[in-house]
Amino acid sequence: MFTMDDLFDIAIKMEKNGESVYMDSVGRMDRPDLKEVLQWMADEEAGHREWFKTQKNKLKLEIDEQQLKEMVPGILHQMMEDKALSLDDIDFSQVKNIRDLMETFIGFEEDTILFYEMLDMFIDDPDVKQGIDTILEEERKHIQNLREMIRKL
Repeated sequence: MFTMDDLFDIAIKMEKNGESVYMDSVGRMDRPDLKEVLQWMADEEAGHREWFKTQKNKLKLEIDEQQLKEMVPGILHQMMEDKALSLDDIDFSQVKNIRDLMETFIGFEEDTILFYEMLDMFIDDPDVKQGIDTILEEERKHIQNLREMIRKL
């Protein structure tokens, strides 16, 4: 079972993972245009991580534990068991080309959006909801940028 603290910890870990992988990819890219977009995405993920840390530290997150247990979709449990919310287990040596790498990143961003949409259901504070909505828009923008990078390849 997950508590709100757990959910915020997952969000923090996801953003840290994203930042690390995007930064690692910057060092592997030869094309300046790809490096620039990946650096921007890494910076965004770092900002998101800090936002979640701040919210976790300042909010008194209280919710009925039974309600949380019932509302968290089974898909989240499956995603956590399969570590789908983490880029840690991706074998980048098996990624054959930049297109495959960008598709992998799109999948990660889509998982992130799914998780944050679920997290948003549990938040009552309007400022926190607005912050999550802003991050969701930024994550959607990441996908647009990745798709644009693929198109340019």
